Amino acid sequence: MRFGARVLKTGVTVVFTLLIAKLLNLEPTLIAAIAAVFALQPNVHRSVKRLWEQFQGNTLGAISAIVMVLLFGNNIIIIGLTVILVLAILLFFNLQSVSTLAVVTMIAIMDAPQVMENSTTMEFLEAAGIRFSLVMLGVLCSLIVNFIFIPPKYETKMYHNCFNITSDIFKWIRLELNAVSEYQVVKKDIESLRTRVVTLETMYLWYREEKNYFSRRYFAEARRKILFQQLISSTRRAFELLRKINRFENDYNHLDEDFRYRIKYELEQLMGYHEQIFMKITEKIKPEVPSDVYDVDDQFEYSMMDNFVTLYNEAESEEEKVQYENILEVISSIHEYSNSLDRLDRLASSFFRFHADNNKINIQDETLDI
Repeated sequence: MRFGARVLKTGVTVVFTLLIAKLLNLEPTLIAAIAAVFALQPNVHRSVKRLWEQFQGNTLGAISAIVMVLLFGNNIIIIGLTVILVLAILLFFNLQSVSTLAVVTMIAIMDAPQVMENSTTMEFLEAAGIRFSLVMLGVLCSLIVNFIFIPPKYETKMYHNCFNITSDIFKWIRLELNAVSEYQVVKKDIESLRTRVVTLETMYLWYREEKNYFSRRYFAEARRKILFQQLISSTRRAFELLRKINRFENDYNHLDEDFRYRIKYELEQLMGYHEQIFMKITEKIKPEVPSDVYDVDDQFEYSMMDNFVTLYNEAESEEEKVQYENILEVISSIHEYSNSLDRLDRLASSFFRFHADNNKINIQDETLDI
């Protein structure tokens, strides 16, 4: 059972909305609570952006409901046709993202008790205005709660999720390189890792949208976002590398023993390099700590590509050449992963070395994954 800030925030939003609606003596309060739940967004920026869109969509829904009731009444066929009409109008104005709440507003107005035949037009319009106000009250309450209650800690979540995901990736890479893993088991776990990486990338999109409306440190925020973008990109590269190793596991196991050792050694160095960068981002080591201790080329007489070309040219059969061509994809992924780590290390080093007063990342201790 997962219990996070979003769940708690939803409950608080409903309570806050119902309390305000009762204080304003607006009925039925249920409409405001439903609107608050639908309007709650994952970050403050989206709440602010959606406020205007919600107002437009709800206004169109309310106007459509009023016009249809005054012209044709409120039997169930008319309500269904009005839903179609409202959705079509929202699509025309590119407001389909707020269609759910707009339809709720429309149904709430058309289903008001004041629509009965013995009610006057003014009574109906008054009821429609109250119900529209209840919907907008729910939207505003969700915005206020997003502003002041448990603001999302994206940097903490992204860092710890990157760390947890890469730790799992490193575990499987080591097992694959030592030929002690089961292909199907790793393949199944790779699908789980893929989902976690995609969720992590989605979280970064929310973080990138976020703005601090009470701070003028725009450049400091931009630097942090670039750093986390590269951190997540490096996680994606590590995942793609694992996927390639798993795909060509059989080809790797039939490589020349010295070349297999070369690949294994280089990957161990890169994984150690990645772990050092994690420590650098949490400022547990100094930003000027050198990365050349992980330079593999100094440990061997020839580069990995030179070794590969030599072995490929020495291959005697077509099958053996195909095997090396497959391994070339693994080498390419290693190269991309290495370049990604080099860029991440440069960004992390410069981030903490320059403008130190502005470049602060408040990463709190957390052990929960996404």
